[in-house]
Amino acid sequence: TRNKKIPVLFFANKMDLRDALSSVKVSQMLCLENIKDKPWHICASNAIKGEGLQEGLDWLQDQITQSYQNNEQMNDQA
Repeated sequence: TRNKKIPVLFFANKMDLRDALSSVKVSQMLCLENIKDKPWHICASNAIKGEGLQEGLDWLQDQITQSYQNNEQMNDQA
């Protein structure tokens, strides 16, 4: 089987709080930069207001679309 690079989306929620960490700081604390075998993205978000959610879902959709197109191209070449 082919190793699938499933995209991973992280939401850094509660960005409306005064003492919230930035999404960059959250990614550093979680050592997300160590994820080398798959695409990942972190979005600052506020689920109550819906902020950042669309951005994250748009990124995820783009990743899935790219993966599908790449697989189609690989199948066409085989």
